[in-house]
Amino acid sequence: MALKEILESIKHPHRVTFEKKDLTPTYGKFIAQPFERGYAVTVGNALRRVLLSSIPGYAITAIKIDGVSNEFENVPGMKEDTIVMIMHLKNVVVSLPDRLETKTIHMKKDGPCTITAADLVANDNEAQVHNPDYYIATIAEGYTFEMDIQIEGGYSYVPADDELREDINAIVIDAIYSPIVSVKYNVDPIRVGQRIDYGKLTLEIETKGNIAPEKALSQAAKILRDNLKHFMDPEEANGDDEKIEETPKDSVLDSLKGKHIEEVEFSVRTANFLMSSDLKTLDKVAVKSESDLLRLMGSNEMIIEEIKEKLAEYGAHLGMRG
Repeated sequence: MALKEILESIKHPHRVTFEKKDLTPTYGKFIAQPFERGYAVTVGNALRRVLLSSIPGYAITAIKIDGVSNEFENVPGMKEDTIVMIMHLKNVVVSLPDRLETKTIHMKKDGPCTITAADLVANDNEAQVHNPDYYIATIAEGYTFEMDIQIEGGYSYVPADDELREDINAIVIDAIYSPIVSVKYNVDPIRVGQRIDYGKLTLEIETKGNIAPEKALSQAAKILRDNLKHFMDPEEANGDDEKIEETPKDSVLDSLKGKHIEEVEFSVRTANFLMSSDLKTLDKVAVKSESDLLRLMGSNEMIIEEIKEKLAEYGAHLGMRG
């Protein structure tokens, strides 16, 4: 058999199917088959990684409250501390029309009242919240609460950076852009003809409601396609692309600043250890020495070995210096 015929004989999924009764605005189960042995795991894992890390969404990235310059100053008449209210704002699921990348909305409400996510965008006809009943704060009688809210588009998790704020009185918030809650995949053996070693891929996607599961899956596939297309004809790709300079070695630590612990596939035990130690991004982990980590409560050699392995995947190591 010629090589071309061999390639053409490799099984590919005929289509992706789903049960309409299982498809909701926040959940979808998708099935693709048949795959050659090993391909279903490869495709399922790749799609899962892209879905969890690269699907764009919107988030509240900054707020401005008159008389409050930072998250440690309390708002007059508000039951909650400002920092507690900000934690609630991080969980608001919001979206804008596709043509908008950012928008600032002004909200105002007189007490006594309870503020929910719906109240944040009540004065705007473009922004939309997908968990409108989500609790934000309580305002006492005799007080008026006003706040400017900045909504931006992005992807993944971006920690707050005070250096990037344009307004000195604004409070910058950690942005959780990802619209994906969870992704699970499972591979089952199936029979095709006389062979029983083909694979069936089942992919379950749960979203926050600001993107349909089927749309998220389509976006993930397109992202993978765009990353792989130049491998099809490397010579042509080299001619079209602009010259890419090598990244300086001293920028490795900078590249870890946006990598939140929640994005990295640490074990639950290691992730809890890092979060409780206020080491929430990989750059903060990389600057620690092994002895530094051993001195922290809850650490052990197994946790440190896992941390070292994960850092190595990003070209980093313990004890780095900026």
